[in-house]
Amino acid sequence: MAGVAAGRALAQGGLDVVVLEAGDRVGGRVHTIRDLVDHPVEAGAEFVHGSNAATWQDVRAGGLDTVPVPYLWSWFNLAGTTKWLPRHLAHPGVWRSFDILWSLGRFSGGDCSAETFIERKGYQGRARELAQLTLTAHLPGSVAEVGIAGLGADGVLHLESGVNHRVVSGYDLLPQQIATGLDVRLGYRVQSMAWGPDGVTVSPSSGDAVSARAAITTLPHGVLARDVVEFDPPLPTTKQAAIARIATGAVAKALLAFDRRFWPRKAAQVVCGTGPVTLYWPTSFGTDGPPVLSAYATGPRAQALSEAGADKALEIVLDDVERVFPGSRPRAALIGSRFIDWASDPNAYGGYTFLPPGAVGARADLAAPTGSLFWAGSATESHPVADTVEAAYLSGLRAARQVSAHLRDAGSRGRSR
Repeated sequence: MAGVAAGRALAQGGLDVVVLEAGDRVGGRVHTIRDLVDHPVEAGAEFVHGSNAATWQDVRAGGLDTVPVPYLWSWFNLAGTTKWLPRHLAHPGVWRSFDILWSLGRFSGGDCSAETFIERKGYQGRARELAQLTLTAHLPGSVAEVGIAGLGADGVLHLESGVNHRVVSGYDLLPQQIATGLDVRLGYRVQSMAWGPDGVTVSPSSGDAVSARAAITTLPHGVLARDVVEFDPPLPTTKQAAIARIATGAVAKALLAFDRRFWPRKAAQVVCGTGPVTLYWPTSFGTDGPPVLSAYATGPRAQALSEAGADKALEIVLDDVERVFPGSRPRAALIGSRFIDWASDPNAYGGYTFLPPGAVGARADLAAPTGSLFWAGSATESHPVADTVEAAYLSGLRAARQVSAHLRDAGSRGRSR
C-alpha cells in the first residue's frame, strides 16, 4: 500500500516511477482470498478503520462497496463463557477494570510493559482477563512485550471505538486501483541497495539492477530486522537502532468455511480472553455472504500456531471453535479451510509492529531520509493509528512529498553550479 500510494503520487507529479514488488501481486499484507468460497475473504488486513480514514477517498473513487462492522456487536469469551460484551460487563468481576482507559491516560512513573501496568493496578480474575485484552488484543505481542507509552503514541486504543468497515468486494481492489497505470515489476526480490546523496541502485537476487535519482523503501519492518537486504553503505546507527527498538510480532489466520452458521447472527467479532485464537470474525457480517469464520491469532498465540504447522494449527483452531461455541460440531460443518502464517512469509516475516517499553520515537527515526533513500511503510507512521493500512497509505504520501522536495533541491543546486 505504501509503495503504490507513493508511486502514484510521484507519477502524478510528472516523474518517471518504477515500483519493484517481490511478490506476485500488489498489496503486501492486504491480501484477499477468492477461491475458498464464492465471496472474498481477507487473509491479511480486514477493515477500513473508522469513518474518517484517509483511504476513503480512494475507496469511494473506486466505487468499492463497504459494510459497517460496529464494535457494539462484539461478543467476548471470558471466564470460559461466550456472551455479548454488555452482558459480560454486567458481571461484578470485571468492574475493577473499568478504570483502565482513565488510568492509561494518567499513567506516570516512566514507560513499562502492559504486564507491569496490570500488576500495579492489581487486576485479578475477569478484570485481569479483560485488561489483558484491552492492552494486547490489537497488537502481536504479549503483555510482557507491549509498552504502555507505545500504546498511547501509536493510537492503538482508538481501534476500540467507532465503526470499522469491510470492503465487500475485497480489500485487494484498493491497492490494485491505486496501482493502475504504474510500472509495477512483480517478482523483483531486492538483494541490495547502494545509496548516497545523488541516487540509489537497487539490485535483485536475479535480473537487472535499477538505478534512480531517488528511491523509497517500503520493506516491512520484519524484513528489515532480518537483514535480508544489504545496504551499501551500511545504514546510519540511528536507523539501525530504530529497527532494533521496534518489534514485529506474529500474526496468523485460519479461514474456516462452514455449511451452516452456528454463531450469533449479530456477532461482529468474538474476542477471546484465553485460548489459541485472539478473536473470530464472521466475514459475512452485515451481508448475505456464506458462513465463514476468520480465526485471527496474534503474538504468542500466532507463534504457537505457526510452530505447529498448517495442518495441526487447523485442528487446534477447530478444537477452540468447539470451546467458544459449545455444541457447534465444527468439523461436521466444515467445507473448506485455509491457514495463513504471516510470520513465515518471506515478504513480511510477521504481521505488523508494536513498540516495546522505551521505543517511543523509533518510528520517526525509521522514517527519517538517508541521502536519496527515503522510508515508508506502516511501521514508519504513528498517526492516526500505527501499522494500519491507512498508516501505510499516509507514509507513502509523506515519502512522495519528501522525494519531490529532494529532487527540486537537487535541481536547484545543479542550476546554481
